[in-house]
Amino acid sequence: MLEFKKLELSDIDKVKHYFGFSTNRICDNSVGAAFMWRDFFSVEYAIYNDTIIFKSKVVYSNNITAFSFPLGKDIVGILEKAVAYCRLNNLRISFHTITSAEIDLLETIFPDFEVFKEPDWSDYVYHVEDLRTLKGRKYNGQRNHMNFFKKNFPDYAFRELSADNIPQVMDFFVRLSSINLDTPVAKEEHHKVIEVLENYDAYGCFGGVLTVSGKVVAFAVGENINDVMFVHIEKGDIQYRGAYQMINNALIKHFATDQIKFINREEDVGDPGLRNAKRAYHPCEILDKYIFLVM
Repeated sequence: MLEFKKLELSDIDKVKHYFGFSTNRICDNSVGAAFMWRDFFSVEYAIYNDTIIFKSKVVYSNNITAFSFPLGKDIVGILEKAVAYCRLNNLRISFHTITSAEIDLLETIFPDFEVFKEPDWSDYVYHVEDLRTLKGRKYNGQRNHMNFFKKNFPDYAFRELSADNIPQVMDFFVRLSSINLDTPVAKEEHHKVIEVLENYDAYGCFGGVLTVSGKVVAFAVGENINDVMFVHIEKGDIQYRGAYQMINNALIKHFATDQIKFINREEDVGDPGLRNAKRAYHPCEILDKYIFLVM
């Protein structure tokens, strides 16, 4: 029988290698996304035969209990264990953040099912070279913003996020975000960005800081897994026109290795402003996710 344990910050080293088994490029299969949202979704995990499965409360779908798609060496084995767990605990067998490819596999095991798209939680995925070079007319807007920034703030600098500048970044973030915490998602993100900054080494991510005259105007935090860079955090002061475009481009140029082919800028969580900003970078794919319910 599977034994589930609440996902805690101290579990990062125990579970992070399983994300390397992911082939679908969704942000949920990364340290940053999994741990930043672990409390919001009441995430628990179980490991069986060198395979991990996460169990969550899907707060945007009537708080149903649902599993992630397993990661590891024994997918079928742990799915069988999950079925037994559901039967013992009188739970409907359900999965969330499932991609279309995983639906194809799950329906061979569970032929009687219904499936629903999770539209606010689709990931925006881009070709790394598009965002690195910003070539072509479709990126005129981004280049114009960056040129404005460079012209008007010539004493800007980009540096790696480190213990030396984290206190300054923390002060910037708290001032920037504390006035716009009007939704549960925004409040949770606020708390977890602070957690990431306070536990930067534990998260094992990388980050960049953009300053003007030594003052922080933007920062971003990401993570590389297989051929994908995941951008987990990106914050900027809109009073400095072009700051967002600058930090986005600088992070990719600085941290995207030759292995990286795609950039995942995560979901828009139904926010119209975020949706417009992510679509403005012309994703090569909007990676839809689904809830899969066994009948």
